[in-house]
Order: sequence, then C-alpha cells, then structure tokens
Amino acid sequence: MKPRYLLACTAAELAAMDAEALVRTLRRRARQLYQARVTEQEEESWRASPKTVADVLVKAGLGEVMVLLEMSTLSSDARIDMLLVGSHPDAGELSVVAVENKQWSEAAVNPRTGRIVHRGATRDGSQHPVEQVWDYCRALDRNLPMLNGRFHGVVNLHNAETERIAGILPPAFKLRGEVRRVHMFGGDEAARDQFATFLSQVLMAENAATHVRDIDRAHARPSEELMLAVDQAVRRRSVFPLLDEQRETVDRVFRAVEEKFSEDNKQVFIISGGPGTGKTVLALELLGMLSRAGSAAVHASGSVAFAEALRRHVTGRRGEVEEVFTFFHQHRRRERNRLNVLICDEAHRLRKDSNLRFAPAESRSDVPQVHELINAARVPVFLLDPQQVVRRDEVGTPEVIWQAALDLGISEDRIHQITLGRQFRHSLCPDYVDWLEDLLGYGPAPRPWTHQGQFQLLLADSPQQMENYLRIQIALKNSARITAGYCWDWTKDYLPGGRLANDIAIDGWERPWNANTPNRRRNIPSRKTWATDQAGFEQVGCIYTAQNFDWDYTGVIMGYDYTWDGHRWIAKNNKDTGTHGTARAYTVRNIYRVLATRGKRGVVLYSTDAATKNLLADLKVPPLAPVLDNLRQQHPEISVAIPTRLRLHPVQESMF
Repeated sequence: MKPRYLLACTAAELAAMDAEALVRTLRRRARQLYQARVTEQEEESWRASPKTVADVLVKAGLGEVMVLLEMSTLSSDARIDMLLVGSHPDAGELSVVAVENKQWSEAAVNPRTGRIVHRGATRDGSQHPVEQVWDYCRALDRNLPMLNGRFHGVVNLHNAETERIAGILPPAFKLRGEVRRVHMFGGDEAARDQFATFLSQVLMAENAATHVRDIDRAHARPSEELMLAVDQAVRRRSVFPLLDEQRETVDRVFRAVEEKFSEDNKQVFIISGGPGTGKTVLALELLGMLSRAGSAAVHASGSVAFAEALRRHVTGRRGEVEEVFTFFHQHRRRERNRLNVLICDEAHRLRKDSNLRFAPAESRSDVPQVHELINAARVPVFLLDPQQVVRRDEVGTPEVIWQAALDLGISEDRIHQITLGRQFRHSLCPDYVDWLEDLLGYGPAPRPWTHQGQFQLLLADSPQQMENYLRIQIALKNSARITAGYCWDWTKDYLPGGRLANDIAIDGWERPWNANTPNRRRNIPSRKTWATDQAGFEQVGCIYTAQNFDWDYTGVIMGYDYTWDGHRWIAKNNKDTGTHGTARAYTVRNIYRVLATRGKRGVVLYSTDAATKNLLADLKVPPLAPVLDNLRQQHPEISVAIPTRLRLHPVQESMF
C-alpha cells in the first residue's frame, strides 16, 4: 500500500539526523509520493521544527516513539506536520499526537476579527492553530477508524517565549467549545518541560513500530457520500471536518452574523473555488452550524437535481425541508433581510432574472436575480466556480456579484472575496485539475500526464471497454457513472413498453440518456435522482445531472462537440440550445471540465474523434486495456459478458 506520510523514524533517529539531510529526504519523497511542489517556506520549516519535537521526546525518555512526518489527513491534500505514534501509558492501546509546527516568535489576537496576528500573516490574520490541529485530528480520526478517538494535538511554538503568546493561550483566548485535547507550548525552558510532561502522560514507546505498520495497512474509510451525510450535518451534528481555509471561511461568516445588525451594514461573501475544493461541504456544514445555533439560514441552488437530492436526504416534514433547501428564483419576493444567512451554492448558475419560462407577463420582473438574493439576507454567501458556467443565460461570476453588491449600496469593506484552493475530491492527485485545464485549453498548452500515484486517469479504446471497467468497480462496491457531452439527440419521451431510446450510439455500443421522469416498473430513475440512484448507471448522464455530484470513478465520452485539430480545440455540433451563441466554445469547454472532475479515485476518457484520441495517447494517458485485464485477473470472481450487463453474485444484486 502506498505510504501515507513522507518519512517514518524513531524520535531518537530524528534527533540525531542532520537537518539538511532531512530536508533533502523530505523534498525527494514529496515529489515521489505526492507529486508536490515544495516551497522554500516548507523547507525552512522542515529544517527548523521537527528536531525540536524529537528533542523533547528524547528528553522525556520517549526516543523509541515513532514519528511520521507530513502525514496525510486522508481526506484532502492537507498534511499534518508530525504524527507521534505510540501506546497510551494507561490503556496500552494505540495513541497518537498530531503536531503543528509554527515558527512564530510572537502572536496576538486581532480584537476586530478574532484572528491571530503574527509576522507573515495576511492582513486578516490566521486561524487559531489549536483549532487547525483539532480539525486535522477530526479528519484523520474520521478517515482512519482504528484511531477510535485516541488522539491528542499539540501546537509547537518553539521560537516563542510563553509571555509573547499569552494572548492566544486559553483561557485568555476563547476556543470553540468542541475543541479539546489540543495543547500549545512555547519555546522557553519551562514550556518545553511542560511539553515533555504532557507527552509522557499520553505516549509510551511500547508497540510503536507495530502501530505504524497497522496504520500503513489500515483500510481508510471512504468519504461518506455527500447525500448520506446531509441529514447529520444539517439536523443533528457536525460530520464534515473543516480544514484550514474552510474553517477560516466559516468563522468569518459567523462573526458577520454575530455583529450587531443594521440596515446599512449588510455583509456579502463571495467564495470561489475549483472542482473538489469543498464548496458544497462548506455550505452544508455552515447551514448545519447556523441551524443548530438557532439562526435563520437557508440553502439555495440553481440545480433541480441537486436541490431535490438534498431534500430527499434530510428528515423532517416535507414543507419544512423545502423551506430549507430552495431554488434561487424562490427568493424574488422574500422580505428584505428576512434571513440571517442565505447560502447560495453553485452560484455560477445564477440567471439574469428569476422569471420562470412560462410566467405570465404581469408577474415578470426586470430585477436581477443576484439583487434579489442579496436583499433576502443580512449575510448572503455565494459559493461558485466561474469556470462551471455552462449556459449562455448563466451569469454567476465574482465580478457580477461584487458589482451587484455595490449597486445596492454595500460598501467595498463589507464585500468579502475568498478563494478556496485546498483539494478534497482529488486529494489523491491535487495536480489533476490543473492538468485537465491545460488539456482543455484553459492553460498555455496540453502537457503529458506524469502522475504515478493512486489516482487513475485512463484512455478507453471504446465505450464498451469503459463500461466493463466501471461495472467491475461497482461490483467492488465503488460508485461510478458514465457521462457524455451533449452532442447526440435526446428522445425525451419513453418508447412503447416504457423503454428509453438508445440515443447514444457509438460503434455498436448503445445507451440512453438519463430520463426526465422515472419509470419505477423498469427501475429507471428520473433526472432528479440519476446521480444518487444505483440504477442510474444504466443511463448516460449529462452536464445538468452530473454537475454538483461526484463518484469514485467516472467515465467521460467526448463527442464531436469538442475536438482537437492538431493545434487547437474546435467547438461545434453541440445539441444543447442553451450553449449556443458567442460563448459556445467557452461553455462546451466548461462542460467537459465539469464532467471530467466528477471522479474521486479515477477518470476514464473516450473520444469519438480520432485526432483527439491520438492527442490523449501522445500525452501518455495510460490505456485502459491492460488495467482492465489486470483487474479481471485480480478478481476472477467477477466476470463481464460483452455486451450484456455485469453478472453479480447474489449478495450484490441489490446494487441494481
């Protein structure tokens, strides 16, 4: 199994290691394991900080405790500086301590923002490091069940005298109530003695190496499917650990909500992030936290499939749930500032106005939809990816929202723009989205695929080969879907007998688009449930049913609407009238960016165009055929009959 950290050694070995040799080793391993770009700041941290922790361990007689450097949280590309692994002195069971190293020499609290001010901090300051470590601990515990809550955290401020950080130490600094078992230690002698005493209370070296082997071999819990966790997040408890910038964003919104409110101090948040940066998780966790705090908060979306999926997965009276998960157009007549917070998820889908297609003339309005949403709440929050605009009538961009806020009289200092960069969906390969954008024409030029890690990008010879591979993944209890560009006609109505027309036909392979309405007798889901219903795999999804969702593996069929001519991309033959117009090339490119970023563990590409297939092969995208053959050899109990559907064992039949 691929290591989950850069280096494992005993504390005594780390203490004796040359600092420059340590930096060289970690830099090489980071490139090999994470394909990560190492910054000078990271190297300086490696050079200065880990050995200060090792020295304390040795001083405490814990030289044989194991130290894992740059441990993955297993849920994003975030890494824990150090994970100390041993046994608990009382119970003898596994015990770990997560360490966050900070080279601050002093730190204080910004009384206006509640954030931490230190040398090198941004203008707004930093998240409190204790809360940062606590979130890392929760994420690791959630994804590594063997921990079972047996963890502690430490912030190592080895360059700071205790008196210079007194203002950020509890109880002077009030931490979130849920934060516990995390301690801070400065660099003075008394603080290092306290650090050593604490470590002796929660760690001993016995079985440390065995515990590390167990961590290496442990099966990481797959991320809970978003829809299965919605109910808990919104109605019951916090289930999504928020890391770094996510936590900072939530805290900033909370501070805005807690401010004394008047008509002239409305605050607007514009939160941008690419695919997989946790926008929807942030939105749902924020909604849940506000709801539990008794604050009037509502979620809004421009996607019918997404909003309906959220409604289905939250318990409660139907009307009550529908009041929480709404559509953008439903807020056009909302009383001004009726809500404390309106969370506009997928705000790139904002429309010019909220007029429904067949609304009578007397009920239509020229008021921009974004104005209606800003007016509806004290603190409107917009989460968006500007490069997911896929229709010409979608106008959601940071610039449009910013200008709308100014037009409504909101001052610039109360409009907050935040960019999310941490990768969650593609934590196995954080560079994938950048590579894909270069491929599709956002960057200077397509570049070769060089990733050697666990994330699988594969090139299929045919749609049938793609389907066979994904069916095996489903049999192995992974989620999967096939999606395609909208470049085939779409028969909206059922054929006689309740069948769907096989509109997508490629070299003898035929499949229908996802259905508009369900046919329960034939186990065909509607477009509203295609993404989350197991039977959805039997149809091909489009941009409108795939956007907002993800699966373990996804297959993407690139049709003749986006092809490579040897020098550039050509956009044509798209069947969706919503993408026609001067921006068609841009929106078609965005469509494939969305479709090809739905797979968390792997993506299979297939193009109907020979030149495009040659491009992908020339870029060293691995062929699917040998991977499929190897998968069949590893799992002989699973057989695929071509072209019939996968034959499953009886225990798995319920999946369909």
